[in-house]
Amino acid sequence: MYTLAAGSYQRLASQEALWRAWRACRRGKRRHPSVARFEIDCDYHLLALHQELLAQRYRPSPWRLHSIADPKTRLIAAPAVRDRVLHHAVLNEIGPVFERRYLEQSFAAGHQRGPHRAVLYFLACMRRYAWRLHLDIHAYFLSIQHARLLVLFPTRVVDADTLALVRTIITSSDEVYRSPLAATTLGERCPTAGYGLPLGSWFSQWCGNFFLDGLDHFVKRQLHIPGYQRYMDDFVLFADTKAPLLEARAALTTWLAEARGLSLNPKRLAVEPATTPAVFLGYRISRAGISPSRKLRRRLQQRLQSAASRGEEALSRTIKSYQGLLVFP
Repeated sequence: MYTLAAGSYQRLASQEALWRAWRACRRGKRRHPSVARFEIDCDYHLLALHQELLAQRYRPSPWRLHSIADPKTRLIAAPAVRDRVLHHAVLNEIGPVFERRYLEQSFAAGHQRGPHRAVLYFLACMRRYAWRLHLDIHAYFLSIQHARLLVLFPTRVVDADTLALVRTIITSSDEVYRSPLAATTLGERCPTAGYGLPLGSWFSQWCGNFFLDGLDHFVKRQLHIPGYQRYMDDFVLFADTKAPLLEARAALTTWLAEARGLSLNPKRLAVEPATTPAVFLGYRISRAGISPSRKLRRRLQQRLQSAASRGEEALSRTIKSYQGLLVFP
């Protein structure tokens, strides 16, 4: 098993690594006020972060919280810019050692991945196989147990300081879910201490994808399902007959509960003919082709109207963002 060479903490805490992380962090976001303020004195901020890390004094800043209804209510937690820089530095260092194990059927992040490729793969499987089982995880990010996630890192990372830093970042999300806004927004869904990764953080997104890498290997290496793909906690199995999909559903229920402490969404458990059109990642997919879903079209209209009310520049940025979503490479 390939493991990360010792000294990873010193490498990710170096000024060079932090500068590379800052450049990645600000890409496409330099107009944002918090990023612009950080950039004015970025040398000072990066040096201060470097010194905190070397002295083992780093502590995450308070998260910036807000809620959205899209359509269901969600709590969004944005880390401070200095913390985002550190998240990039950590993942630049430790990410590749885990990502090299990812299967090609995992499309959430990385080179040659992404939603467009996931949707095209979905279409190819629809045209090839007769039956489909589309599953997702119930309250996925709120249900991730920190202890179960943290135990996966020492399998390939040996540096104790790096592991301690990863623990500090992950457990800082307890602050998010102890906030009054979390209680108001999530109500009974608010996770207890030691559970939950906040939406709005790149580090959380990476961990959410990484946490289910074992699921991919279980499906392909033990269940031997011929057609399979996953985008974060949204995964689809394809086969020529119903029987292997029904057996896989039972096996996945057990594996998720025992290995990850998770459960399947009870609203999505049916095995369907692959000829039935499906909605996946905001696209309506049938054997005839791909088109935007009704939800995506409705959201596009609302956001274009909102952008137009803010001026020509805002409208232009919104159109470009949707061009990237709707135009396949």
